[in-house]
Amino acid sequence: MFFYENGSRGRDVLTDFLGDAELKSIMSDGYNAYVFIGNELNSGRFKDTVHQVCMSHAKNKFVKASNQGSEPNAERFSKILKEFFMRERKYDDAGLTSQERLRERQSLETKELLIELRSLLDSEQSKDSEFRSQYYREALNYLNRFWKEIFAYLDDGELPIDNNLAERTIRKLTTQRNNSLHYGSDAGAEMAATYHSVIGTVKLHGSSIWNFIGTFFKNIFNGCRDYVNMVPDKITLATSQC
Repeated sequence: MFFYENGSRGRDVLTDFLGDAELKSIMSDGYNAYVFIGNELNSGRFKDTVHQVCMSHAKNKFVKASNQGSEPNAERFSKILKEFFMRERKYDDAGLTSQERLRERQSLETKELLIELRSLLDSEQSKDSEFRSQYYREALNYLNRFWKEIFAYLDDGELPIDNNLAERTIRKLTTQRNNSLHYGSDAGAEMAATYHSVIGTVKLHGSSIWNFIGTFFKNIFNGCRDYVNMVPDKITLATSQC
């Protein structure tokens, strides 16, 4: 779901949007305005919500440090982090249940991999950082600062390892915004948010966007105003009563 709030990514935008929602977890990318979430989730308002930070962002920082910062040890970090992703793909391919996935995430092999990564991080942070590239320093600090949030998924078989699904979904909106230079007005931005929310939902249902749009407007032209039964999940499941 996309929404627009006067171009702001501030703290109040997120808390107002969440309202009194009951969430199992919420994942961010470590953006400064969202760092507060960890403290916010300790309050009575979100006391049962787990704050996660995307592992892909951590891995990509080390890849960047290796490729652009010419840091040889950065590749060691990225290889270990990639191993966590490889394990998740193996669980997906095996069709594991959340309980089975949790057992694998809590396995001795996973714990040994985590210990290896933590030992490497502690070792690198104990060294003089004067001659390190900025990219490498940022990668190390990011991993250390959000260690708990990055690996929170290991304690629950239902939590994702990253927010790549959201990243892929938002890419279409970003491409449109860049190609259009701007939306022209707040109303234009709100319209774009609504459009991409609908289209993104249709795609997540694995359905044809054109079929949805065709069915929707056919219903409108036939006088149907039962909007509740014309949302993407209703039409794509062929349950619209119009």
